Amino acid sequence: MSTTRTRWGSVVAVMVIAPWMAEMSWGGIPFTDVLLVIAFLGPMYGGAAILIREVTRRAGRGWPTVLLLAAAFGVLQAGVVDQSLFNPEYARYDFQHPLHVDGIDISLYYLVAFVTGHVVVSITVPLVLAESWSPCPGEPWLSRRGVRVVAGLYVVASVINHLGVKDEDGRGFQASPLQVAVALATVAALVAVALSWPRRSATNARVPPPWAMACLGFAGYLFHLPSEDAAAIAVAVAVIGGTSAVVGRWGRSAGWTAEHVFGLALGVTLTGVVIPFVADPYAADVGRAREMLDDGVAAAICLVGAGLTVWRRRRRHRPATAGP
Repeated sequence: MSTTRTRWGSVVAVMVIAPWMAEMSWGGIPFTDVLLVIAFLGPMYGGAAILIREVTRRAGRGWPTVLLLAAAFGVLQAGVVDQSLFNPEYARYDFQHPLHVDGIDISLYYLVAFVTGHVVVSITVPLVLAESWSPCPGEPWLSRRGVRVVAGLYVVASVINHLGVKDEDGRGFQASPLQVAVALATVAALVAVALSWPRRSATNARVPPPWAMACLGFAGYLFHLPSEDAAAIAVAVAVIGGTSAVVGRWGRSAGWTAEHVFGLALGVTLTGVVIPFVADPYAADVGRAREMLDDGVAAAICLVGAGLTVWRRRRRHRPATAGP
């Protein structure tokens, strides 16, 4: 029973961390709305993350599968659930430009922004952080019944999100059958690739220390989309492609450890100390003083959370002292 409670505790942790990282860590929503955000988005973002983790762990696969399934979730969320990817008038935002693609009517910029954001901060980083606190980080956390419960919560939360967004921010928009079909076909392709990703033999490649991975995660996520134009997409392709290539090579090395994975996630988490002060909140009518307060709270929570997680890992891996 204790083990079951502990594993469900890890599940709940993901359902708290995922919506926080995705929607609040950058100061987009006032910190006073945190409970509402977690209740509304936790089962959706966190539920998706847990389901992706369970599929990956049960299949005996690793982080490439998590990343590809997270990309599938990103396309599903932005293209089918909230349909922000296709909506020409989403709240006060124009998500159709820059780099508009006629016919399917999407912005390449926001396609990269939405999917990358979901892959990194909605799914992967919350899983790494929660595993850092879990006593069984490499094992499935749920029974089959537990998987069904989380899947049910995810579906219900996604339907509520779809209907709520459509009535409020979406202004009644409904994606065309072609747009939905393209999104679902992309999701199916990403899932197929994720579940058939080849296992590769270990290499003897030299691996940088974990602190260097933290620097890479911080710089890569902070600067992967420096502006809203064609040049930013070129930068994003270079940063995402280059990071994926080098991390993929290091990840096959016998010297690659969970500390390196944690270093990458830690670096991304620490961008939450900077991004709130340069990103605009969702609401346009927020006063400057209130915005600074929300940004400061978001940055402080990211910094404290990162510090506590580092402390937790060091405490867990501290060698036991010999008795007298």
